[in-house]
Amino acid sequence: MKHVVALLTALILCVACGRQSDSRSRVQQLVFESEQRLEADDIDSAWVLLEHAYDYAAGLHDDGGRAEALLAMARHHNMMDRPDSALSCLRRGLDAWPQAPDSLLAQYYAELSATSNVMGDMAAAVEWGRLALPLMQRYGSSEDYAIMCGNTGIAYRRLGQNDSAAICYQQGLEAALAAGDHDSEAYLANNLSVLFAEMGRLDESLGYADKAIAAATAGGDDVERLSAQANKGIALLMSHRDDEAVSLLTATFEAADSTDSTPLKLKTINYLLKALSSQPAAPAVSRYLQRGEEIAAQLPPGNTAAAGILESRMIILTEQGRYAEALQTISRLEELMQLQQVIPPHKLLGNKSRCLAALGRYDEAYRLEHEAAVLADSLHSAESQRRLDELATNYRVMEKELEVAQLSARQARSQRSIGLLAAALAVLVAAVVAMAVWMRQRRQKAQMRETRKYVEGMEQERSRFAHELHDGACNDLLAIGMQLRTAQPDHTAIATQVGTLRSHLRRLSHELMPPQFAGGVTLPDALSHYLSHIETPAVSFRADEGQWQRLPANTSYQLYRIVQEAVGNIAEHQGEQARGSVVLQFGDGQPRLTITSVGKSAAGDGTGIGLQSMTDRAASIGYRLTTESEGDTWTLKVGRD
Repeated sequence: MKHVVALLTALILCVACGRQSDSRSRVQQLVFESEQRLEADDIDSAWVLLEHAYDYAAGLHDDGGRAEALLAMARHHNMMDRPDSALSCLRRGLDAWPQAPDSLLAQYYAELSATSNVMGDMAAAVEWGRLALPLMQRYGSSEDYAIMCGNTGIAYRRLGQNDSAAICYQQGLEAALAAGDHDSEAYLANNLSVLFAEMGRLDESLGYADKAIAAATAGGDDVERLSAQANKGIALLMSHRDDEAVSLLTATFEAADSTDSTPLKLKTINYLLKALSSQPAAPAVSRYLQRGEEIAAQLPPGNTAAAGILESRMIILTEQGRYAEALQTISRLEELMQLQQVIPPHKLLGNKSRCLAALGRYDEAYRLEHEAAVLADSLHSAESQRRLDELATNYRVMEKELEVAQLSARQARSQRSIGLLAAALAVLVAAVVAMAVWMRQRRQKAQMRETRKYVEGMEQERSRFAHELHDGACNDLLAIGMQLRTAQPDHTAIATQVGTLRSHLRRLSHELMPPQFAGGVTLPDALSHYLSHIETPAVSFRADEGQWQRLPANTSYQLYRIVQEAVGNIAEHQGEQARGSVVLQFGDGQPRLTITSVGKSAAGDGTGIGLQSMTDRAASIGYRLTTESEGDTWTLKVGRD
């Protein structure tokens, strides 16, 4: 009985695990589809898919599936600037799966840190970041780890813990440089630029801003590039290069305002307002301040970028002499400073001291100024400077090591390329040699074929002429001799036979005489002369006007021989009473030959030596020969088509 219970329990567990595996796959598929919808700006459909993912996992009692769906929901809320809703989803997700694996916890802690950062709770952002970093280093990608280092460093910096921020940035940079991750490198270099600017080390701040611009450009990240330009602008302003700062920040904000990144817009306009604070009466100041407050209204009050507008407002009101209003803004900033360091404390105290002194409250002003001086001294303590010097040195060492590694890699690639090139060259040389041998053999074979065809043609011509002489001239002479030996010769018949014999011999003599296409003699000239001496069969000739003198001599020769062969075939197969015509046309720079004859044809199979000889002659000059026969009419055509 115990064995049966154990077996049933195992089966139930297997079924449950299978259902959970299917549930997890379905949840992941729905989350992926939701991300695609979100990229296409179909926000409502993206959210509906996430709800389906959660309901599907909940219906199967799959805690892991619910946790993954809630994590995706939290990310969706953060992208829509709804950090409160994101925080609620994250807490529910952790409660839904207390035994969640470390790989999922790394993502939860990272999202909790980012959400706390957006809400302005820097202490919580640091705590969640410290939990996420070791897990992200183990289970996340190098890019995820580098970004987590940057986010945690920002939280430390806003709490005024610059040493810890510097350590986080250094760890992230090492990961980004080792992975060749330009986007993460740009992000961390941007944060370093801000950190060095707050520490008053402006040359290094400008240097890191330039590094961030170069890395973001290499990675194709326009938002990070514009952010780096804004950092460079504020460093220029602090270096008292006001005109350069205003020019750069104005152009940067115009570009940033056309993006979808609200934090980038606020950061850039905050820096621009600081640059314009020396001109508090300028119309642009009020216009940009109003635009900044419009953008800030879209974010939670505790948002760091939104709080920056309060700092700009404080500075502008102070410069305009509106000290009471400036103090009201400072009070709001002091409330935020309990959660995060919106601005360096010594700067906030210095502005407050100035306003109080202007309102005649000198005792309070003196006390605050003293506190500001003490904070400023601690900020520039020897230990802080030592840590920053160490960070800058380590970064330069990492850059040099990366350059050496890249140079070694390039050399290795060059050596491999040279080896491959040499191998390819050897293969190419072998291929060229083989091709040359093949082409030589092909030419030799072609020459042999041409020679064989020439010899065969000569033999065929000799056979044809022997046939003509034997069956024609010899028979005619025999008939004449027999007539002369009779008692009463028929002189009229003898005269006729002599005329026929003379005509045959004359035609044969003209055929044997090769045409000479020189001295201005063209194909029409040669054919006209030849056909004028042919008495039987009667053949008319017509040639179009054309540039016959440009026709190659070999082409003219072969066409001439084709006409001779065709006329001979007409005489042989259609009789001396046949009527023929030869037409030469010249169109599109090419000649076309048409031979037509009318007469009763003798039986034949169309495969005679004469026809084959004409076909070969046409092919030798790149032409095609065709024949047609209808009743007593026979047509031969030679041309390119």
